[in-house]
Amino acid sequence: MSYEKIVKDLMIPLEDYPHVPYWFTLNQAVIIVREAAIKFEGSFEPRAVLVFDEKYGLLGILTLKDIVRGLESDILGEHGGAALSWQDLVGPELKKQAQKQVSEVMSPFKVTVAGSDSLVKALSLMLQENVERIPVLEDNKVAGLIRLADLFKEISGTLLLSETR
Repeated sequence: MSYEKIVKDLMIPLEDYPHVPYWFTLNQAVIIVREAAIKFEGSFEPRAVLVFDEKYGLLGILTLKDIVRGLESDILGEHGGAALSWQDLVGPELKKQAQKQVSEVMSPFKVTVAGSDSLVKALSLMLQENVERIPVLEDNKVAGLIRLADLFKEISGTLLLSETR
């Protein structure tokens, strides 16, 4: 009988993935992402933050793109981005925008998987829903996150191993 990995085998455990309460500001979320990048340098680079309510219920995800949109939305909207300089983007308006709550700009999750689900199911859902991360549930609670990057690493490792045979 061959061993087949499941989602739980590749997921990043919740305690290792950056997460914040919904009332945190974008500025606080940026700090969390930067700290996590330093903490996990060499193992994985966080490109998002999970967002929870007061009872640790998952509300959504705050991606790097969400953060940038939240920080720059009013400035880019006014000028259309055409005649802006870098100084326009990082000027005093940036600090004001950074005080928005993460709940204002986060994205909801479209799908979840169980830790016991197959990697094929997780990959299929990612492709169907056009997402790169899916929360992993255990006993109806978030246990971690499975990422497309980790699935790709597994696929590419298998592909390269089969070529050497």
